[in-house]
Amino acid sequence: MCGFFGVVDFSSNLTENDKNEIKSGASLIKYRGPDDEAIIYKNNICIGFQRLSIIDIGAPSQPFVSNRAIMVCNGEIYNFKELRKNLIQRGYTFSTQTDTEVILHGYEEWGENFFEKLNGIFSIAIWDKRKRKLILIRDQLGVKPLHYLRIGNRVYFGSDYNSFFKQSKLKVEINNNAILSYLSFRYSIGEQTFYKDIYDVLAGNIKQFSKNDERTITYWDIPKTINKDRGEKYYLNTLDEKLFNSVERQLMSDVPLGAFISGGLDSSILLYYLLKNKTNIKAFITGFEVDGYNEFKYADMMNDQFNFKLRKLILSPEEYISNMSEVIELRGEPVSVPHEAAFLKMTRYMKKEITVVLSGEGADELFGGYGRIFRSPFDFFKHKKFNFLSSVIKNIDPLSAFGSFDKPVDHFLWRYSWFNKEDKENFINLDYFNGKLFDEYSLGYINKLFDNVKSQKNYYHNMFYLQGKIHLQNLLNRLDRMSMAASVEARVPFLDVELVEFVSQMPLKYKNKWKNNLSKIKSTFQSSETISEKNDIPKYILKKLAVGKIPDEIIWRKKMGFPVPLDNWFNKGFNKYSKELLLDNNSKIKDIVNKKGIENFLSRDKISSSYDYDGKRVWMLLNLELWMQKYFN
Repeated sequence: MCGFFGVVDFSSNLTENDKNEIKSGASLIKYRGPDDEAIIYKNNICIGFQRLSIIDIGAPSQPFVSNRAIMVCNGEIYNFKELRKNLIQRGYTFSTQTDTEVILHGYEEWGENFFEKLNGIFSIAIWDKRKRKLILIRDQLGVKPLHYLRIGNRVYFGSDYNSFFKQSKLKVEINNNAILSYLSFRYSIGEQTFYKDIYDVLAGNIKQFSKNDERTITYWDIPKTINKDRGEKYYLNTLDEKLFNSVERQLMSDVPLGAFISGGLDSSILLYYLLKNKTNIKAFITGFEVDGYNEFKYADMMNDQFNFKLRKLILSPEEYISNMSEVIELRGEPVSVPHEAAFLKMTRYMKKEITVVLSGEGADELFGGYGRIFRSPFDFFKHKKFNFLSSVIKNIDPLSAFGSFDKPVDHFLWRYSWFNKEDKENFINLDYFNGKLFDEYSLGYINKLFDNVKSQKNYYHNMFYLQGKIHLQNLLNRLDRMSMAASVEARVPFLDVELVEFVSQMPLKYKNKWKNNLSKIKSTFQSSETISEKNDIPKYILKKLAVGKIPDEIIWRKKMGFPVPLDNWFNKGFNKYSKELLLDNNSKIKDIVNKKGIENFLSRDKISSSYDYDGKRVWMLLNLELWMQKYFN
């Protein structure tokens, strides 16, 4: 709902120049909050705020100030009315009807224990005047971004990387570790960012800063244990109730609200619950003109059944290419997901009619929607068994193509990486990275995540935890940046805290279910690439819940996601654009890449790969080049 940029100095008062820098940094993100703005400048603290009005639109803009604290929040608190009522009973008075004023008094009453009570999407900064302590808090799943930069006794903090370029205390430089992370995971994972000394506050974390101290507190994490099986009927009924309640909670708004749909299961079932709560809904879908990259017919099926207001948008390859630089500028970093340019155009189209949109992010990570990834632990375990057989019966190992790994973490790194070992050797100048395939920070971060779910027998469960901690964060970054760029607030009902806690502890057999025992036996001699949706049913419990609610054609069709026809476009002109940027002698990326390997690849007349992987790899290198041109020219 907003954006902010601020600084606290623990040893001296700020100057007028500091105030001007904060004001400039906040004005850079006016698109996050075009409805109102404010700045507070007192002694050692300055915060600039841009407001997107959602609740109590006539209320004054943040920052909110009390005798004890100064506070800003970007986001929404869905349970604020219950908390507000509780605080009023305890003697607090309110001057607005906003959800964010509840945070100010809630902190005064309960301190940092208050944040465990919040159900919402939020990034919060609080300056505690009594304790002379800066507190940064990010929501449980990481829907809203929050970054910080510490320079000596100063801490800068904000909603957007671009704001930090306005401070003059430190020249912002490239973090080369993040480039390796990007090539492996499509973004810079964990706390590190593409910029030296600028860090992310992690989901579910509190960062505390004082003059001589800095500490991190994890106040919430994705549950790591599986509850005792209570039967399919119980899980269906409870899921129905919790999903309905989540959507109902997230409808709070004093401005027009709609839905983003893809034609797939997740957005369609969300739309069903939305229409149970609210009529006269507008739903938006975007696609491409290429066959197989458009899901409009499934959106039409939903519209035929429910009769809502459907809006469609087509994006051409020319528009896509022309938007790439702008998307990078709005991200402040290389783009992570190919459809972000389409998403940006869609949210700008939405803004003509709505300001709040519900979206289906989180369902795949919760329910096991990426079948090839969630079923890949099956490859790991059966290959270890075949290795044993191979020691008895020489030269018999039908799964040798899947690789040999002693530990699940090694298998995960091989299976999940976007640029595998061969790709990095062909496309990247590994000497630039001292011969490393992964940066040390990312390896340490992923090993720590595996340590959080220690037993090797739980690799299946590890995968759900990892997807929530790694893959989901990337998609949420994309959702926030591209929606807020158009001054549209995106909400994610599948990531309601109560719903996430319930589904995370559900037995795995209700998520990825074998079709029958014979299918499981057949899968012993197949890889996860071919098993998924052929021998098993990803997102089983969600599909079962959807039966009778939305068309069967949508429930049981093969997952499509939101693909971009990069291979097709590559063969029709994208190749030329790639050569011009990546092979230029003055390219910014020239020291990082293996120019000969890229030249050999781009010399192909045509590419054709599963899930457009070849096109995606070229697209990622283009993003690095365009980002470096923009920020380090």
